Amino acid sequence: MSGSLPTVVPVSPAIGARVLDVDLSQDLTDEAWQVIHDAFHRYNVLVLPGQDLTVEQQKRFAGRFGDLLEHSHLLNMTLPDHPECMVLHNNAQKPPGLNDWHTDNSGWAEPPLGTVLYAKTTPEVGGDTLYSNMYLAFETLSAPLQEMLLQLTAEHDVRKAFGPDYANLQRSLRKQGIDPDEQFANHPPVDHPLVRTHPVTGKKALYLSHPYVTRINGLSDAESRAILEFLYRHIETNEIIYRHPWSTGDLLVWDNRCTQHLAVADYFPHERLMHRMNIAGEKPFLTV
Repeated sequence: MSGSLPTVVPVSPAIGARVLDVDLSQDLTDEAWQVIHDAFHRYNVLVLPGQDLTVEQQKRFAGRFGDLLEHSHLLNMTLPDHPECMVLHNNAQKPPGLNDWHTDNSGWAEPPLGTVLYAKTTPEVGGDTLYSNMYLAFETLSAPLQEMLLQLTAEHDVRKAFGPDYANLQRSLRKQGIDPDEQFANHPPVDHPLVRTHPVTGKKALYLSHPYVTRINGLSDAESRAILEFLYRHIETNEIIYRHPWSTGDLLVWDNRCTQHLAVADYFPHERLMHRMNIAGEKPFLTV
């Protein structure tokens, strides 16, 4: 590729930036990679439009952020010979299965650092993805509430995310030969802080994920439900959100440690085909 550096243009005051003048089918120079790396930690969500990538080229780019996770728990949904690449394919025969704010795979002890999602086919209408800034979600809370949340952890359970609360997702998995009850029967819940420290920026971010969180530890059921419900509504605040309208060839990469996202399931029965890769992360921690 040429010696020119990518151009970074914010897409909203709160979160996200477009990265232009970069062709990910070619090797990135160290200087170009540094621009993208710095923008990732500044804007949390990057949009790289107009890409034309093979799965190997997507893997090469995603691998610059860290080791790629193999989707061993959903192997039937991955590309043959590419267990790192999950195929998210919806159409008239397979409606979208998840329509909820979340951060990817928080039910694991070491959730993914980030996600790289590449649009192969986009619906004629609908199918936007919303991103919410969890730094701002924490910073816009009152000081007394911040102090309380800094003392709390929440239980995250994979079995909830793939359970009866998400019937469309369950049906979709079963059609592909995956029995969620059997797959996750021996997968214990994990505890994560409700506020986590980002290992690179050092900033504090609200950390919860509706499909996975079962309760806030140490509180009564009523207290836990009330606080979780407030926080779930709080992250939907318009001022901390960017809404991305997808085009074929868009590649987005986002930081799961300080964002949540919502893939709006409003495009049925139109087709949507995405290739998703997750980057290995660390156990969430809080440094007060």
